[in-house]
Amino acid sequence: MIENYGIHWFRRDLRVAGNLALKYNWLKSKGKVVGLFCFDSKFLSRPDMSYNRFQFFLNTLIELKKELNNIGSDLLVLDVGPEDAFSDLFSKLNKNKLSLPSLVTWGRDYEPFAKKRDKKMSTFFEDKNIETYNHRDHLLIESKELTKNERTNDGYQVYTPFSKKWLNLYRTPEIKKRIKQQSKGLEYLSKIESGDYQKIFSLRWSDILRSKINFPDHLTNYSNENLKKVTVPIPESGSVQAYKTMKSFVGKIVNYQKDRDFPAIEGTSKLSMFLKNGSITVPQIIAYYNLPYYQKKNTSEDTFFSELIWREFYYHVLDRHPRVEKEEFLIKYKKIKWDNNKKHFEAWKEGVTGFPIVDAGMRELKTTGWMHNRVRMIVASFLTKDLLIDWKWGEKYFMEMLLDGDLAPNNGGWQWAASTGCDPQPYFRIFNPWLQSSRFDKAGDYIKKYIPELSDIESKKLHEPIIGHDKYPEPIVDHSIQRNLALEMYKEARA
Repeated sequence: MIENYGIHWFRRDLRVAGNLALKYNWLKSKGKVVGLFCFDSKFLSRPDMSYNRFQFFLNTLIELKKELNNIGSDLLVLDVGPEDAFSDLFSKLNKNKLSLPSLVTWGRDYEPFAKKRDKKMSTFFEDKNIETYNHRDHLLIESKELTKNERTNDGYQVYTPFSKKWLNLYRTPEIKKRIKQQSKGLEYLSKIESGDYQKIFSLRWSDILRSKINFPDHLTNYSNENLKKVTVPIPESGSVQAYKTMKSFVGKIVNYQKDRDFPAIEGTSKLSMFLKNGSITVPQIIAYYNLPYYQKKNTSEDTFFSELIWREFYYHVLDRHPRVEKEEFLIKYKKIKWDNNKKHFEAWKEGVTGFPIVDAGMRELKTTGWMHNRVRMIVASFLTKDLLIDWKWGEKYFMEMLLDGDLAPNNGGWQWAASTGCDPQPYFRIFNPWLQSSRFDKAGDYIKKYIPELSDIESKKLHEPIIGHDKYPEPIVDHSIQRNLALEMYKEARA
């Protein structure tokens, strides 16, 4: 009978490298650790469920299982939420006179649903006298460490003071230690990328269950069923692929500041889809690129670094103010009387608004599950301030379509564009899609890539209304008129 073993409960930390909660379990259990993942029905029934992103997630789990098998461990996937999963597992172990784990570990999560779930599960394990341990994972600095007022324990609501406090902590020995901790994880990733696996674990589920208990292969079943609903090509997934993606960006990061705003250029890292599943983390990215301790020299490295800080800011906001998941952060804008024209919304989704830069972005999203970040800002501003449609409609659609759809940064980005969130762009700053188009896609390469019916149009004419085209629609609104309507709409809400 196997005794004194540990279970690591995987959630959005789908990797071995630099997984500190898993490492704690490995040390405490002397290598006798197995993994468990639970498919919670609430997760699968969310209104913004994405079959494409779910497949990328499933593929990540498949890669994790292979990796664990190669290093001497295993992953069990159960088709129920964690309370039912652990209850059923423990009940079957007891019934067959097999030992329960002595330790269960997990990486912390900060979404509202996850925090409630983890609090409930901590009590569950405590009632069964099973030791638990959880650790900071996908963030470098957690919300609780970033307090604006020590007396009131207030968090930050504006990015600039948040980033100053974040950077002050970043320079401390403790945070430098956290980054250095990830160097061994990166060394490990380098080895397994080349196929150099070492048996660092010494326990599989078959050792624990001893053929007395049989669990069906839910992972394969889920993957086979979900593949029927996938609508875009699914990229390679897993921590090794995340590592390869980091490597491929090394030569591009020096030009990040110059290239990142031009969608026709491959100038962004595309690491966000790996961050979503925890195949890679912010501390690992910083450690890999050996990012300087932010000297504010306005370099490409600084610009790239600031994007990582923005990500941590949006998680700080979500953790401190969970209500932003459902409503405007700025209460005064809860009164906005959106137009919410459903025909306009459908035209936006399908990429047939008559604004080429907007339509190219929406078609890129629909056919690839990805959209360039500059274009995300353009299409979000267009939906909210040209079409006067509630940002929550756009946020939900993005979560349905994006392979990197992640609650905190997606919500933060949409509320920034709609001027309703923490430290958003001012309500009177309204992107002119024609100017954005001519500035960031002057030659029209991006537009023509996703709107082939415009391939014969002269480049400069792509940045003005296209009238009388037999395959492409005329603009569904007049930007100058809609801009004035948007200003009145926001002013009325503020009043």
